[in-house]
Formats: sequence, C-alpha cells, structure tokens
Amino acid sequence: MEKRKDTDIVMVLAGNSNVGKSAFFHQITGADVIVSNFPGTTVELVEGKVVYDNSTVRVIDLPGTYSLGSVAEDELVARKMILEGKPDVIVNIVDSTNLERNLFLTLQLIGLNFPMVVVLNMYDEALRKGVRIDAARLSKKLGVPVVHTVAVRGENVLKAFETAIDVAKKRERPRKIIRMGKDLEDIIAKLAKIIERNLARDFDIPTRALAIRLLEGDAYFIDLISSKRGGEKVLKSAEKFALEIMKRHGEAAALRIARERHGIANVIANEVSSYALAKPTVTDRLSRLTTEIKTGVPIMIAVFAGLLFTLLYVGGFLEGLIVDNYAKFVSPALRGFFASISPEESIARILDIGVNMGLEGILAVMFPYILVFFVLLAILEDVGYLPRMAFVMDSAMHKIGLHGRAVVPMLGGFGCNVPAIMGTRVLTSKRERFIASFLITMVPCSARTAVILGTVGFFIGVKYALMIYGIILLLIFIVGWTLNRILPGRVSGMVMEMPPLRMPMGRAILFKTWVRMKSFIYFATPLLLLGSLLIAVLQVSGLIYGIVAPLAPLTVGLLGLPPLTIIPLLYGFIRKEGALVLLTAIFGSSDLTAFMSPIQIFVCALVVAIYVPCAATIAILGRELGWKNAVLISVCTFLLAVILGGAVYHLSVL
Repeated sequence: MEKRKDTDIVMVLAGNSNVGKSAFFHQITGADVIVSNFPGTTVELVEGKVVYDNSTVRVIDLPGTYSLGSVAEDELVARKMILEGKPDVIVNIVDSTNLERNLFLTLQLIGLNFPMVVVLNMYDEALRKGVRIDAARLSKKLGVPVVHTVAVRGENVLKAFETAIDVAKKRERPRKIIRMGKDLEDIIAKLAKIIERNLARDFDIPTRALAIRLLEGDAYFIDLISSKRGGEKVLKSAEKFALEIMKRHGEAAALRIARERHGIANVIANEVSSYALAKPTVTDRLSRLTTEIKTGVPIMIAVFAGLLFTLLYVGGFLEGLIVDNYAKFVSPALRGFFASISPEESIARILDIGVNMGLEGILAVMFPYILVFFVLLAILEDVGYLPRMAFVMDSAMHKIGLHGRAVVPMLGGFGCNVPAIMGTRVLTSKRERFIASFLITMVPCSARTAVILGTVGFFIGVKYALMIYGIILLLIFIVGWTLNRILPGRVSGMVMEMPPLRMPMGRAILFKTWVRMKSFIYFATPLLLLGSLLIAVLQVSGLIYGIVAPLAPLTVGLLGLPPLTIIPLLYGFIRKEGALVLLTAIFGSSDLTAFMSPIQIFVCALVVAIYVPCAATIAILGRELGWKNAVLISVCTFLLAVILGGAVYHLSVL
C-alpha cells in the first residue's frame, strides 16, 4: 500500500463483517471512489479520496475479518493490507451490540502498534437493547481513542474521522500493552528476545506481536522468517515454546492464546458496559422471525418470490416501454441515417442489424432487468437480510456439501456469477469452493434472468418463466447433492455475524448498484455491439449458413430450434444477455413468436440459462479454481443444458 504522491494520509477501515464499515465509508467519502483488485488476487478493494483540513486522505474499506489469523482469501487480503501496507491510521469499526466478540480483533490490531481509533458503531442499536458503553473508560482500557457512531445516519462520523486524522498526524500509537497471563507473557518475552538477537529489525510490528504470531503458528510469518538470516533459530525456538505451552495447559499454543484473548475481551467488555432491561421492539420481533426456521423459510421464499415478481412486472413494463419507444422514435431515425451515409445497401443493412437492432436489444436488457436486480440486491444487503438467509439455509446447504454462509455468494450469483464466484473466498476449504463455484455457474444471473423473463416470461407467460427457475433450482440441488457424495471431505462449521435489521442507506445502494452496473456498461456493451455487428456481416454476406449447417443436428435435431439459433447460443459463451440481443438481431424482429413456437422459446431460454454463463465467468473459474476445473465445469454445464433441453423438447406437450 504505497502512499501516492497526491495523498497525505492513508486510512484503513478494519473490522468484522457486517459492522457498518461500508456505511461509515460512504458517509466520509464523496464521488471520488474507485474499486480495484488487490495485487495477485481477485479480491476487490473499495477506496475513496477525501480532502479535509488541507490534507488529502486515502480511505480504504478492507474486507471484513474476524481475526488476523484468518485463512479465507478476502480476510488474508485485509491482513496483508495492514501488515505490508503500513497505514498511517487504522480505524477499527466495532459493532456496539456485540462488543466482546469484536474486541478479539481489536486486541490483535492494538498489538501491532499502529496508530489506531476504535469506532463503536451501531450505538443506537446497543442503546435500544439496553446496553451502554463508557467510551472514555474503554479508551483508557485499550490505550486508543474511542468514539460512538451511528454510521447509517451519519451521527458522530465526522468526529471519528477527525480523531483518526489527528491520530495519524501525531503518529499516536497505542498507549499501553494489553498483557495476557503471566506464564504466557514470560514465554512471549523470551521468544521476543531471541527474535531481537537473531533477526534484523526489518519488521514494522513489535517483536512481541511477532512472537505471538509465531507461537500461534501463523504460516505467513513462518514463511517470511524462514528465508531470513537467523530465521531457522527463531522458528525452532518458537516450536519449542509452543510445545511448552501445550504441556502446561493441555492444548495447542494457538488455542491457548486465543482463549486468553477472548478472556481479556470478556473482562474489558463487562467493565465498560452497563446493562438494563429493554422492551423488545418491532425490529427485534421481525429479526427473530427471520432467523427461526418455521417462520424464516416462508419469509425467505416470500422475499425470493418478491424479487422475481418485481423483476418480472417492473422489468417487463420497462422492457415494453423501452422497446416501443425505441421502435417508434429511434430505430427509424437510425435506419434512415445509415441509408443516407452509405451508398451500398449491404453496408446500410449491416449497420441497421448490427448497431440499430443491437442497441435495441441491449437497452431492453440493461435497464429493465439488470439495473432493477442490482438495486434490489443492494437493498437486501443494506437492510441486513442476507446473513439471516444464510442462517436459515445452513441445515439445507449441508446436504449439498456447503454451509449457510455459501448462500450469500450464491444469492449474489443472481446478480452476476463473476463476483459471486469471487465471493466463495469466504469458504475455507477447496472442496466447498469448488462445489459452490460449480453451483453458482448454474444460478440464473441478471443476464440470464433477462433472457428468461425477456423471452419466456414476456412471450409465453409468468408460470413458464417460474417453471424454468424451478427446473434450475432442482438441478442445482441434484448436482450439489451428487458432488457432496463423490468429492472427499466434509462440510466445515459456520461462524457469521448477524447484523441488526436497518433501513437501507440510499447512498450506499446507489454506489453498489453503480459499481455492478458499470462493468456491464463499460465492458459488456462494446462486446455486445461487436458481436451484433459480426452477426450482421455473416448474415448479409451469407457466411452464416456455413456455421449453421454443420451444427443443425444439435440445434434442430436434438433441441428442436430454428437452425440460426445456434449463433446466439454460441455467443452466449461470451455474454449471456447477448444471446437475447443477437436472437432479435439475427431474425430481424424483437417479436420472438414471429419465428419461434412457445416450446422453442422455452427450450432456448432453458438451455441458455443452464450452461456456464459467459467468458468472464470461465476466466474467473480458471483464476479461482485452476483451468482444469474451469474446463470441467464448463463442459459439464453445457452437457447438462443440452441433455435437459433436448429432453424437455421431445417430451413436452407445451
């Protein structure tokens, strides 16, 4: 994390998941926000630049992490950004309603001796539950400034930000060392002296903190030290002391240290907090209903149904509005313009099919379905419902080799499979990541939702669109159940924060929607137009039939589709929404019933919806799981799509 020439202070926001870091971030940053990948990973980092009091502050929102010893990739990135990036100040966002749990990470961060501020966020929720936290007393206990905030409403956020800037400018490090039990501290002190004697002082963290990390068996620091002069002696000493801790306490050194840290967190939380009986509110009762299996499952089904019906009716309305107005006002004007600038009729036809029809298809997909879905997903995230869905689904997810936490990236797959697969980093085993990634490729993303609703829903009927979703969800369960039984290993346990239900924050919703939409606007639109133009060239020149004829046994014989349908089906490997765009372009009409029967529309949408979604997804599978697994998943989903599509066509009486 190199400090840029135009930056005076680098500030990182660190904390557990679902503690309000994003809300805090959006309150202090303006429009100058960028999203980038951490070098060498697929983990996205959000950062903004703020000019305050003649200082330019670079604010980085780190992925949520519960411990500096975490193993999931996004949590490892959070740790590396702190340890290697050497920020000017750490702003540790803490959930005031769960202080003891959050202090575990806080104690680890304080041990690194970086300038730091603790922000007690969601303090209104704590008060509502009858919990009061003495910020001044907590500050004295921790040795760092502590500020109450309610980030979603902006309360005290400016004060916390100003405090962090002041701490950064003064390079004000924690004022005290929070020690563990005497026997542990004696061993830590001995190992710290060995580190000081044998290793060059090229670590920016205290030797005490390094000694603790080595005793805990931290692979990152072990690898780092093993290549250094004197490192072998230090590591052998660490192993010896770790065994000594095990003999004294009857448990691994890492577990003993974690137990000590939890104990300290418990003592501090109890000493600074006061409790009073609080009357349950409507939000409390609603929160309980969403996490109890008997009521949580029906609520989840209702939420999902509401999502689909909103997409269906709002999306369908917007699609009709856009297509009608485009056909009435824009299309004739563009057709006339292309005819006027080109004396060659063939060139005018290519431009009309490629650009005119292509733009109509893109607009009919982008705003009615993709934009609407991203807004709905952002609202569900901001309300705090997704973790509740994960909790409710935990038991069912175990049947397909996953735990409830996998529900969040899988639900994200309804928006876009690429970030959803990246989101499987929260799963700790390769087995779970493979199963989750495989299943996510079959989750109907917003592009495939556009195909399903824009074809089956719009031209055949709602119940047939829902039938496709039912078939896909059943297929996902069958594939997951099968993978769970043929792949070695077992499901790990789930630990997840349950944030309070809150009113969504408009600015955060708009930001999340824009971040997700811009990838479509910037990258998908040019690809779709290029594909549309290529199809137009092939169609006008007649070359398209050279591709269509050899594949007719698959398209016509097995799937029962018009021969030309193979072109948009193949293009679906590049962009799924492109299949719908090119379908209208290749047949020269946005009315699918003019050239396809109801069963053909159904089969076409089903096949497009099942096989691996797009080139970007295949690329991210290769990056996350390796190219062998990426090819395997792509081939398997394509075979599933073709076999199921053929079966539906030949057996259906639709």
